[in-house]
Amino acid sequence: MNKLILNPESVAAYKTLMTEPTKHGLDIPPLCECFKEAEEATARHILFDEYIKKVNKPVPKVMFYIIMDEIYRNQIAKAPDGNMGWKLKITINAERGGGG
Repeated sequence: MNKLILNPESVAAYKTLMTEPTKHGLDIPPLCECFKEAEEATARHILFDEYIKKVNKPVPKVMFYIIMDEIYRNQIAKAPDGNMGWKLKITINAERGGGG
């Protein structure tokens, strides 16, 4: 079983892959194209699950949360279900994700 190394370098590497995927040969949209601002917050775990379904790539949940908090720090809010989230909605369509 592979263990995730959680340090500034690994976070930066994931952030680069998620924000500039085409530079690294990934057929997924950049993170900034995956979400749009919303009036109401969506729980983090829901946005994570939707993102993973759309891009069809393995991303550790903790990395997703850290990177989203960095990028969308001004959008952090409590969702209606009581969980922490971001005032965002997913925007990418199902056909866009890369396989494998």
